[in-house]
Amino acid sequence: MTDSARIIIVEDDLPLARGLARCLEIDGHHTALAPSAAEFRRIYRNTGADLVLLDLNLGADDGMDLARELGSTTPVAVIILTGRDDPDERIRGLDAGADDYVTKPFESGELRARVRAVLRRRHPASNPEGRLRVGPVVLDLATREVCADGGGPPVELTETQAGILAQLMRHAGRPVGRGDLLNSVHWGPGNRAADVHVGHIRRKLEEAGIDSLVIAAARGRGYVLLLKGEEAGDLAG
Repeated sequence: MTDSARIIIVEDDLPLARGLARCLEIDGHHTALAPSAAEFRRIYRNTGADLVLLDLNLGADDGMDLARELGSTTPVAVIILTGRDDPDERIRGLDAGADDYVTKPFESGELRARVRAVLRRRHPASNPEGRLRVGPVVLDLATREVCADGGGPPVELTETQAGILAQLMRHAGRPVGRGDLLNSVHWGPGNRAADVHVGHIRRKLEEAGIDSLVIAAARGRGYVLLLKGEEAGDLAG
């Protein structure tokens, strides 16, 4: 079981927020309730947090703006909770820096599982391997930095991006499903969350001049990590 974490629930529906708190406390997590962005900032400033459950509809506040703020200024994990089930809105949330996006209504067991998955991905340093290498490229799990032998300065990934790249590196040359990449069975093969995160990883590696690795689409199976020049065969999709 994932170690207990401090979770702030940013939700202006207090009965719902209290129900979420009771659900998470089953797994030993410590929770705090924030009905507004201002109250969240006050709590976070005083106590910090490992994870934020963030509702997008916060009355006068825009939850998406707060997600962007958290993604750009803090290391905290974010799971968006919302009734908005528009695929484009889901992508906006992930692009804003959220680790996961859960639409209402949802089962309590699913939420607990998603929280566990995000917290696992947020603590890669606990992995005894420490560093992963494929060809000339090395991923440091503690710092989330990727570098290439003889290349320029390392590039830093987010926790989720590092977790996904680590999965691909551990299975280099073999397809890894989208659900496996996000370490949660709840991500079905049609979900675009993994695609968004993989796109960010590709862009960061390209911008850093790390061109030794290719993250190729594996038709119907997810993604496969290859060394540049390796044959992808019929995997591309």
